[in-house]
Amino acid sequence: MTDDITNDDPRTELARVERQIEDLRQVARDLRASLNDAGPTDPEDRSLVISQAEEQEAIIAELEQRRRHLREQLGEGNP
Repeated sequence: MTDDITNDDPRTELARVERQIEDLRQVARDLRASLNDAGPTDPEDRSLVISQAEEQEAIIAELEQRRRHLREQLGEGNP
């Protein structure tokens, strides 16, 4: 998968990381919203969905750290 390969251009890499963060945030929101939409469900199914959302959020945290590093490289700081 080409998304896993870093690019030599920090600006291109930064744009890619920002897109991934937004995509994963939407996935996590959708997972959590599905819990509310589903009504009463099996506790194991709820736990699985919560776990999946938390995994997405952990990946987001790693990508946010990568984004901070790239912004520092570019002299942009952290907005």
